[in-house]
Amino acid sequence: MSETLLILGFIILLIAIHDFFYTTLSASGAGSISENVAILSDRILQFCVGIFGRKLYNYHGLFINLMILAVWLSMIWFGLFLVYSFNPEDITNSSGRVANFWERLYFTGYILSTLGMGNFKPISPFFELVTSCFSFFGFIFFTSSMTYFLSVSSAVVKKRTLAKSIHNLGNSPQAIANKLLRLDSPYSYLQILDLQEKVDEHSVSHQAYPVVHYYSRSQVKDSFSINITRLDEALSILLKSNKGENFREELKILRSSLSDFLRNLDKNFSRSLPKAEVSPGNEDLPRSLTQRNSQELVERRRILGSLLRSEGLSWHQVVEQDQES
Repeated sequence: MSETLLILGFIILLIAIHDFFYTTLSASGAGSISENVAILSDRILQFCVGIFGRKLYNYHGLFINLMILAVWLSMIWFGLFLVYSFNPEDITNSSGRVANFWERLYFTGYILSTLGMGNFKPISPFFELVTSCFSFFGFIFFTSSMTYFLSVSSAVVKKRTLAKSIHNLGNSPQAIANKLLRLDSPYSYLQILDLQEKVDEHSVSHQAYPVVHYYSRSQVKDSFSINITRLDEALSILLKSNKGENFREELKILRSSLSDFLRNLDKNFSRSLPKAEVSPGNEDLPRSLTQRNSQELVERRRILGSLLRSEGLSWHQVVEQDQES
């Protein structure tokens, strides 16, 4: 029985530590545990939004990040506790009394907190080595977590800056297209290139730190999903018309950046995104877009529709200004 606790403890520790380091240091996405915790936490928050309203979206990413951190800490704490339970007699207090169940649990947490050993100490060489290793790991865990959260915060700021930049161009696809056409050509070039750089930056951050995907806003005008959808639909208007010939190549580059982002979104977040219709109904789109029925556009709208639904939004809100005008 004692050997089983030792083996099980080390298995849990290896799984948790691998997931932790892969998620925080690889910049290649989330580990399987982090990914599943994020999906489950997202569903819990979406359920709560249905009860308490959109204001909870302001806590979306924060809630998921804290849930992931809590699962990492719990798994490591529990795994190390099982290792110490392999031979309980080797954890004693200063008077030589063997630690009981709760005292071993306390001792484990104290070791991970890097505060020392508290009122208890290991008396076998094996446990002394384990204690030294995990005292050092506790320091790495908390410093790496803080570095990771700072990187995520920076990526979230860039995501919201991109949404704000798009919103400043217009409140609908047609308004954005008209704004880019009305601006002086040099300024339009700069706007398009600036947007393309921001989209690329967000796409890289989105892949490196997937939790960025879950950071939402309660205000519709600040929503990333609605603004990125408006931009993509505006590009559909411009690229499928005879207007904007002076900066068509720049528009194609921006479109390519958006296509890369959408492919990454569909590939890596298909499990968390709600299902959407293949394409929105014609009544929800401006007339200039209802006639574009290419397969590529249908596929883009399927992904964007799922992204909109993940923030409780609809196609009607994307083109609301168009319908009012």
